Amino acid sequence: MTIVYLIIELLPLLEESFFESNFSLEGGESNADCQNRAIKVLKELLETYRDKKILIGTHKAVMTLMMGYFDSYYDLNFLLSTPKPDIYRMEFNEKGLLVNRRL
Repeated sequence: MTIVYLIIELLPLLEESFFESNFSLEGGESNADCQNRAIKVLKELLETYRDKKILIGTHKAVMTLMMGYFDSYYDLNFLLSTPKPDIYRMEFNEKGLLVNRRL
């Protein structure tokens, strides 16, 4: 994938998917549907492994949608600014989500 393809083809689709969460390509999944699916699994894991540390591997876009569910700071700008690969430590508690980037 070239930078030109990313800018010309992919970026407008990413922008639309983040600004209109129910947007999807034909046969695809909207950000709203992806976020709902991911959060359901995340909440089940947090309940099952309450007070334990767990490791979750996912795609950067799914991670951004999961984090954005708890804090609107994690949006398209965050997604586009994170390097690949990257590691984040997330702590969930009654107050919400605490994120620390791990280098």
